[in-house]
Amino acid sequence: MQELLRLQTKDFVFSVWCKDIASRQQTYAKTLSQRAADNKAPTPAMRLSPALLLEEASIMGLPRPDCLGQANELPLGAPLFFENLQYHFEWIFFNEIQDAWLCHRLASVNNGFRFTAKRGPIPAMLSGSIYTGNHLGWLKLPLSYMPVNGTTHSQSFSFEVLPTKMDLHSDLAVMYSAIDATFPLWRFSLVEKTQQGAVQSRQNVNFPLLWLANFAQLREQFEQGLKVIARAPHRRLQSYSTWQRADRIKGRLPQKLAERAREDLASGRIDKRYRVESRRLSVNTPENRFIRSIVLLSQQRLYDFERRLKKHNNAPDNQRISASFLDELHQWQQPLHKMLRQSFLKEVEAARLPENASLVLQQKPGYSTVYRIWQQLKRYLDVFDGMTGVSMKSIAEIYEIWCFLTLRQILADELGFIERHRSSARLFTSSTHEYQFKDGFAGAFIFDREDGAIARLAHEPLFQQEGTNPRTYLIAQKPDIVLEITFPEPAKPRFLWVFDAKYRIKNEKSTFETADVDATDYVPDDAINQMHRYRDALISFSCQNNAYAQSKSRPVCGAFALYPGNFDQYSEQNPYAYALSEVGIGAFALLPSLNSRKGCLWLTQFLRQQIGTAEQPMTREDLLVQEAARIPHYGMEQTRYSDLIMTIAVAGAKSRPPDYLKAFTHGTAKWYHTPQSTFQGKYRQHVVEEIRFLALATTSDKDTTTKQLDKLWPVKKVTLVPRDQLTVEQAGKAKASSEPYYLFKLGKPLTLQHPIKKVPHRPIQNSMRLTTLSRLEKADTFREVERVYPDALAAQS
Repeated sequence: MQELLRLQTKDFVFSVWCKDIASRQQTYAKTLSQRAADNKAPTPAMRLSPALLLEEASIMGLPRPDCLGQANELPLGAPLFFENLQYHFEWIFFNEIQDAWLCHRLASVNNGFRFTAKRGPIPAMLSGSIYTGNHLGWLKLPLSYMPVNGTTHSQSFSFEVLPTKMDLHSDLAVMYSAIDATFPLWRFSLVEKTQQGAVQSRQNVNFPLLWLANFAQLREQFEQGLKVIARAPHRRLQSYSTWQRADRIKGRLPQKLAERAREDLASGRIDKRYRVESRRLSVNTPENRFIRSIVLLSQQRLYDFERRLKKHNNAPDNQRISASFLDELHQWQQPLHKMLRQSFLKEVEAARLPENASLVLQQKPGYSTVYRIWQQLKRYLDVFDGMTGVSMKSIAEIYEIWCFLTLRQILADELGFIERHRSSARLFTSSTHEYQFKDGFAGAFIFDREDGAIARLAHEPLFQQEGTNPRTYLIAQKPDIVLEITFPEPAKPRFLWVFDAKYRIKNEKSTFETADVDATDYVPDDAINQMHRYRDALISFSCQNNAYAQSKSRPVCGAFALYPGNFDQYSEQNPYAYALSEVGIGAFALLPSLNSRKGCLWLTQFLRQQIGTAEQPMTREDLLVQEAARIPHYGMEQTRYSDLIMTIAVAGAKSRPPDYLKAFTHGTAKWYHTPQSTFQGKYRQHVVEEIRFLALATTSDKDTTTKQLDKLWPVKKVTLVPRDQLTVEQAGKAKASSEPYYLFKLGKPLTLQHPIKKVPHRPIQNSMRLTTLSRLEKADTFREVERVYPDALAAQS
């Protein structure tokens, strides 16, 4: 353990310990240097509230005389606090202390500390540990200690927990902006280890958690303004009307009223009452009605917070809110109760809040303070400044939702999809006033494209043993992100790509690998293992003629981890590129960028290759010929078509012996060859191995200008050999060339019942076509033959 920080005051010595953080500091410095163009990180510091008189100070074992004296902020010089580290904190008290404790809002933080009273020469001590985890932002340690025969003292220590592979002050701003635009207020949490400055927003929504965060910041000013009002409430001279008998009216009456009273008395109407106007000072003014309304509203809201949180915290599994925080909420209500008991408010009527502010609310002492603070409380995020603290969900959760929304943005901006429908689950307020997604399902976005492709992007869909398709057969699976593409074909085939966001970097290599984890960012091994699990666990099924005959298939084309790796994606290669192309498992570095989309270039390029764009759409066959999709179980084959046929004309008679050509006409040929370049590079291996028949066009007896297909030659074997190794028997002639050729070994041909006529053969590329037996049987002429793998052949008409 290394002592990072040591502060001495007249009452105690405060120290912080941790294991060696040099590697974390180096990684963080490297990250900032690579992201220097985007943002300048503020100088690391520790905040002290209230200001603390420091007698001694040392940081990383070095004395810091420049920090001595009264200080409310201590410059650290270098970052000391990072995510996913265990820190040990210790307060050693000089005087005899009756008790000492932490008042953090999170009960688990307080429970990690233990107070030891003074025993002989051993001083009183409060010590404990905190694991920062994935919680970024300001971690506040509110210390309270009570000397023997003394009053309770309070002192808070706040420090900023930083990530190592991200720029906290630029990357998080981008993430928050993207999340707030789609799922407003989801990222806020009632109680977490850390707090962050609330990002300014134009949203004006009724979210109690943000109201509470702002009220905590402005509470003292609010209470002070109420005290001023209670001492000198505003009064206004107001008119009052009463109905009295003539003998009870005091003072001088208006002339008309006096004449009417005399007439009534003269006629004997002594019980008649008259309307008398009077004026007196009253506290029942619009301003006081405003004060009564906002005090009552604030008190009711705080009471509702306290009641619901206590109810939530009573459950044994939910006790994460500390008793000190609940007590603090209760204490906040006392000044409001006291204000409502003021005698002058008993005369004030209940009323709605005024829309326009009078001069009294704007200028009079007390009233102007309360009115100004209420405007801040009412507008929530619009007036948050950098000191307003509110807890956020962990960076792991934030990163996951940001990755989900980044994929959504790639589909719309890069792949030509248009969002048509958002079947997102509604946010609901939990018992702790946090916004959560119902059943953990953040939402699904439905897209379509001009070519007819349909995309569905879902967050945390649940695949179970029953009720879902795809389904699982053993354990329910819940990947972070699932992209489903339905291709515009008659069968409407659907394929899945699974993504799992991991806010972690591999920092230790295993015994059997040579990867340099210090020089290159890799995703942790368990994340890759999880991708294998997802691909293997999800099974799609379709019923045949009855519900008992189910055809099973694996719908997942690939499973990929998303992690905050730092690369120059324009000049560097994805370290998982080879695995992605060979087995369909790997990872993509994904980081936000303020100025461009350079942090997601690899992922964007991969999705273009898999799904295509509106200008160059991909098909189901483009996916099924990839290496990752064609890996079979041992001893088996993985094919798309069981009856794949390649049509091609037999070469001309030039420089070839007549017996070679007659063998194709008479059905005795045993070999056929064609250049490897006949097939496009990405199709070569799989398509050639899938060919089951060759339909070789020979000269028609009736029309010598074209050829016809009347025989199907079974393919026994296909090999790739240099052209100069083909014998005259196999190729018809020798040729000195090292160009690779496919050599097909043929079986005995099958005769077609209806020959395919009008096969063009000049040039020979016009006779080349990939089809199937079922499609070939439907055609009478070559023009009618339907193609499969339309992009597989290098040259077609």
